[in-house]
Amino acid sequence: MGFAGRLSVVAVAAVWVGCGGGSEPAGMTGSATSGLTTTGLPPATQGSSEGGSGTGSTSGVDPSTTTSTSAVETDSTMGSTGPGSSSSSTGGESSSSTGEPVDPPDPLWVNPNLWYSTENRLNYIEIDPTDGTVVQLVTSTITTPMIDGQTGITMLESGGLVLSRESAAGTEIYYIEEPPTVASDIELEVLGMVPDTLRIEALYTDCEGLVYLMDTGTDVVDTNGNRLIRFTEDYLAGDLSYEVITDLSIGNAPDIDDLGPGIDEDGEVTDGQGFAIDSGTVYDFNYTEGNGVSLGTAGTYGVHVLGGPLFDDETARLYIFDVTAQLFEADPGTLALSEVLVTGPGSTGGTAAGLSGITGPLTECVTTLPPPG
Repeated sequence: MGFAGRLSVVAVAAVWVGCGGGSEPAGMTGSATSGLTTTGLPPATQGSSEGGSGTGSTSGVDPSTTTSTSAVETDSTMGSTGPGSSSSSTGGESSSSTGEPVDPPDPLWVNPNLWYSTENRLNYIEIDPTDGTVVQLVTSTITTPMIDGQTGITMLESGGLVLSRESAAGTEIYYIEEPPTVASDIELEVLGMVPDTLRIEALYTDCEGLVYLMDTGTDVVDTNGNRLIRFTEDYLAGDLSYEVITDLSIGNAPDIDDLGPGIDEDGEVTDGQGFAIDSGTVYDFNYTEGNGVSLGTAGTYGVHVLGGPLFDDETARLYIFDVTAQLFEADPGTLALSEVLVTGPGSTGGTAAGLSGITGPLTECVTTLPPPG
């Protein structure tokens, strides 16, 4: 598909899901099990582009026996370089600036894919590099007890996923070193609670591999106390110390539910200027200054950009996720939505099926966010 529109600010109300984002998530669950069996959804049947929105459907193919071609080999040569990295990669062969061999990039980092999590499920969405549509959605069962609330999620260059779950009692952080692309039972590494009983609604990784958190302040419905913060220590080792980057309680900052990269006028991915979503309103947002311009309404809580180098046509794509677990591609300028690309599994408890941000790889870019310290 691949919309060609860029960041002309045209407010088009493509989809409005009436959800205020203010419902109180539940506290800790006593068990991670809810009767859900490990399942994988096979390739979605795409609806007609002329017939309005179509929902993804299943075809009975067992995803545990389905090989993802794009996850096995790739022609991509672009990938975000993390802190201190000076490696380059070409078709799986990698070398450092000194000519020494280094590990090849993780397949999840150099192929288009998206992830989200609700309740005791982790969902992997394989994206077709030829046109940006969905190949398959695979659901794995999380066996580790988690807070039953809104999920923030971000991908690291290693292919690992960092997740947050928040409640009125605070936010717990989790790590999945090797996220499964076939249906599995998985354990998460619990990294700990964010200090100061902060309520975190979103996670974000910048072009340098630094991880940011959206502190929702005193509650999840307004901007009182909202801040963009960043981990300063070894968070994967459990040190969740942070620094404040931006005061988001002033100006025209929304109560952000998910943070996404941006797309500039040249079609390149940006991190300091990105797409932010607040209960269905999407903003072209400056994360350093803490202000943005509303582009219109689409989706509910999830937004992410997959960069041009991940696709055959070199076109960056904007994806939007709604509270009913429907995924769309959106025009970056007008927010005009595609048909439904896929619909995830329904809720099995009190948490909405789509109460989660979405994430995926970040292609090579130059950060405009402030350096550490």
